[in-house]
Amino acid sequence: MVTKALLTLGGGALSFTCVNVTLFGISHQIPWYIAWMLDPLASLALITVLYVDGVLAEHGGDYKPGGWPFLLRWTAGLSTWVMNCWTSLYPDGHFHFVPQKPDAGGILLHSVAPALLILLAEAATGYRKYATRRRGELTAIIARFESSKIAEREAAEKRAREKAEREEAAKREEAEREAAAKRAREEREAAQREREENARLENERRQAEIEAASRARREEIEAERERLALTERTAEIEATRLKAEAEIEERRRREQWEREQAERDREAARQAEIVKAEAQAEALRKEAEAAAEAERIKAEAEARALEEAEKLKRQRALERAAAKTRGTSESAVARTSISSGRTSESGAALSAVPALTASENGGRIPREVREKQRDEAERYIAKCSLSGIAPDLERLGNQYGKGETWVGDRVRAAKRRLAEEDGFEESVIADALDVFEDDTTSDAGAA
Repeated sequence: MVTKALLTLGGGALSFTCVNVTLFGISHQIPWYIAWMLDPLASLALITVLYVDGVLAEHGGDYKPGGWPFLLRWTAGLSTWVMNCWTSLYPDGHFHFVPQKPDAGGILLHSVAPALLILLAEAATGYRKYATRRRGELTAIIARFESSKIAEREAAEKRAREKAEREEAAKREEAEREAAAKRAREEREAAQREREENARLENERRQAEIEAASRARREEIEAERERLALTERTAEIEATRLKAEAEIEERRRREQWEREQAERDREAARQAEIVKAEAQAEALRKEAEAAAEAERIKAEAEARALEEAEKLKRQRALERAAAKTRGTSESAVARTSISSGRTSESGAALSAVPALTASENGGRIPREVREKQRDEAERYIAKCSLSGIAPDLERLGNQYGKGETWVGDRVRAAKRRLAEEDGFEESVIADALDVFEDDTTSDAGAA
């Protein structure tokens, strides 16, 4: 009853205070769909700690609430009470440590439900402790009474059991005596029947022995006659068997000799065929090796000749391109200086490289332009390497506005591409020849 009353009062207090706390939260700029959750949280925490303390006290023992349950109980209760009474404590909306114009009726109105809940919970704890203590005392009295009743019942059952056991023992002894007399009588009768049976069996045994001796004699005579006949038949069969075995052995030796002779002939023919085939195979192998060696020597000679011719052709093309490049370096330097806004006195080695630099105000160079700069710089270094000309690395870095690290990366990249990238060397040579032809055409037009 106390638990139901506590839960009922807790639910009513929660419903009563929830409206005030929700309005209090809305007045402090909290949305209504969030503000309504504040009072249930605090009230449920209060109801929980009060109910748990009461239940633990009801179960007895030395349970005493510690500091945390006390802090939780009073924090939840005071927070609920203060939020309910806030508008009554500070009607003007200004906080003072000591309220200036409190609304006594409002404070009383909003204090009744939390106060009743807390006081009922505290009183319920005392009720539960008393009920628990009283129930323990009554339980102990009932337990002692039941123990005495059980002891009396066990003593009566023990006396009845001992009396029944004595009567059962007397009955067993009487039955055993009767059974012993019956067994003795049956044993005497069985001994008499056994003697009579033994005498009858002895007569039957003697009669059977006489009959068995005469029957064994007759069987022995018959067996002797059958043995003699069997001996004669066995001798005839043995003679026939020996004759047949001799004939079979003779035929087997003859067939074995014929098979061995045929096998020797086949082996000799096979060896002759093997020798002949090996000789033919050796001749064909030597002939094929000679032909392959001749073809290889011829192919190597042709390849060397083609390689020398191609090498000579590339070398001449590069020499012509280098000579033309050196001849037109001054005009290329002038064109490069006008397009890039810089001048150079040693631009002859870079005349084949366009100036693709960032703007003077520090703008970011697009990715496509950076890739084109790297490719053109690597092709320039490759042209110089193939032409036997030392590239002007300092001028190369200045033209693109790059440092020594970038220039060193381009040198290593050009060497790697010449060694690993298929078609890169041919592309560089073709670019050099195109530049040479374009310059020749432009010089001719200028003339």
